[in-house]
Amino acid sequence: MTGVSDVGFHSMVDLAKGTVERKIFSDPDIYQMELERIFARAWNFMCHESQIPNPGDFFLNFIGEESVIATRDRTGKLQVFLNTCRHRGNAVCRAESGNTRSFLCTYHGWTYGLDGKLIGVPGYKELYHEKLDRSQWGLISAAKVESYKGFVFATMDPEAPELEEFLGPTGRFGIDMLALRGTLKAVNGVQKNVIGCNWKMAVDNITTCIMPTSATPQRPGSATVPALSN
Repeated sequence: MTGVSDVGFHSMVDLAKGTVERKIFSDPDIYQMELERIFARAWNFMCHESQIPNPGDFFLNFIGEESVIATRDRTGKLQVFLNTCRHRGNAVCRAESGNTRSFLCTYHGWTYGLDGKLIGVPGYKELYHEKLDRSQWGLISAAKVESYKGFVFATMDPEAPELEEFLGPTGRFGIDMLALRGTLKAVNGVQKNVIGCNWKMAVDNITTCIMPTSATPQRPGSATVPALSN
């Protein structure tokens, strides 16, 4: 647990004045609380399906501070794994994206299939005397992985609500509009989803992506930010 209690956290917020203490944005204990209570439990955006269209395609991302691998196994099923070997915790994937047949830990050579199963252990006979239960030492998978309109999300919480429920009407509407406005085209041989907005998620861009001002036309990779009223 972190060093900030719920009471201490709420004391930093003044509802009557509509203000918060500045340290709420930088306090390390609050940050750890967010990692535990938000990132570890929420649905996190991983990638777009067009970025991993084929079996063996992978894309590296993060859930909080944890490096994770979004990939497709040999059946085409979407998978998300913690990017850490079960032996000594070394990363099993170092490239940001690409295509592979397996994930190899360069420390001691443990090898994992695209479904996360441990398929190779050097010295399995000589060192482990074939007593290591490889079925128990696969990569740690996200508790749930789902895709909505091509946008892939994952959560580490098995008790998390279903993705569509988590997104809610606003989140679904934003992604629906992005999917409607987005166009797929090949860039350097890889399918890309080209959307007329900036890099943020849909719910952050409802006003800029879905309702652009008439004064400035929207182009892929750009967005108009409406001025704040006084």
